[in-house]
Amino acid sequence: MFNSLPRTIPRPYLLTRHHLTTAPPPPQDTALANLILTSTNHRTLAQALHSPSIQWTQALVNSILKRLWNHGPKALQFFKVLDHHPSYCHHPSSYDHAIDISARLRDFRSAWALLVRMRSRRLGPSPRTFAVLAERTLRGRFKADCVSYNIIANGWCLIKRTPKALEVLKEMVQRGLSPNLTTYNIMLKGYLRAGQTKEAWDFLLEMKRRKCEIDVVTYTTMVHGFGVVGEIKKARKIFDEMTMEGVLPSVATFNALIQVLCKKDSVENALLVFEDMVKKGYVPNTITYNLLIRGLCHTGEMQRAMEFMGRMKEDECEPNVQTYNLVIRYSCDAGDIERGLDVFEKMDSGNCLPNLDTFNILIGAMFVRKKSDDLLMAGKLLIKMVDRGFLPRKFTFNQVLNGLLLTGNQGFAKEILRLQSRWGHLPRQFKL
Repeated sequence: MFNSLPRTIPRPYLLTRHHLTTAPPPPQDTALANLILTSTNHRTLAQALHSPSIQWTQALVNSILKRLWNHGPKALQFFKVLDHHPSYCHHPSSYDHAIDISARLRDFRSAWALLVRMRSRRLGPSPRTFAVLAERTLRGRFKADCVSYNIIANGWCLIKRTPKALEVLKEMVQRGLSPNLTTYNIMLKGYLRAGQTKEAWDFLLEMKRRKCEIDVVTYTTMVHGFGVVGEIKKARKIFDEMTMEGVLPSVATFNALIQVLCKKDSVENALLVFEDMVKKGYVPNTITYNLLIRGLCHTGEMQRAMEFMGRMKEDECEPNVQTYNLVIRYSCDAGDIERGLDVFEKMDSGNCLPNLDTFNILIGAMFVRKKSDDLLMAGKLLIKMVDRGFLPRKFTFNQVLNGLLLTGNQGFAKEILRLQSRWGHLPRQFKL
């Protein structure tokens, strides 16, 4: 009987020393969640989460957020740290989880900031996002307040679902809460964003009929909203009425009017408003100047635009990267590449550093005239671009190399190709 048993144990039944002494490693989401919970140093945590060894996915991020569900502040810290990852971008579902956690903590400021960021990245918000918020704030175990309802209403307005926002407003009143000025401004902005100017105007008249307080934000919203759809006369009328009603316009109000005049009327009328603004003692900001410079550039008045850049510095309002990019782009579009390069040199040697758009504008402009010198400049810009930490798209890199080869600059092309091997984005199919 015993002789029939095998003399050796089959391999599946053998236990190695490793299995006897070492427990299997925890899943990646568990290990990362524990790291986040035990971390006390923000910088160290950011370095760990930004490590190239971690392959972030939507599923992994959502799993970690769920594991940190009972540690809301830590979950939000993790989400914010990963939001600055050099290559990973959050998925809309991850935003929904983070917004849900914020609302559960009654941290509506963070919930609103997440909604705004989600929208700026064109990831939503979606109806599901607002369903999450509504479930958490309006029908949850917490008592919703005016701020809660305002966030939900504003969310619906962001995606142009004004009837839904109005439903939230009605529910708010039914629950014994009085809408405040922020609520009314949200609805007005929502109507105007959706192009519902008649509804916006009727809503404003209803506010006046009920003797609701109307502030500078209300008037600024109306000036901009009516101006954007081309109703300049009504926008001007609202702007003039506000001072008669005892509400002084702000710099933002002037900016709103200047913007719509530049786009829908004339730059000259916008300049008149600007001069009136200065006479009344208002101090224009960078936005004011950028609006006028864009308007002047768009009408081909490049010299006046350059003069306004000089006026900015006289008023101790330094041009920013948007200012420089505007002038560079329009100069190049007008065929005045030399002026564009001159502005770039002033920018590069000053306090305002060029960004990725600056380099892309100039490199693209170098191919218009198809001159050998221009393409050499494109190569130099490409090198400077990478030295500043901006990686060119594969298309841009190939375009510059092709241009250099076609104009007989093989030596420079080879030099860039050698540099590119160090940058880590060498196109596999490109050969010299």
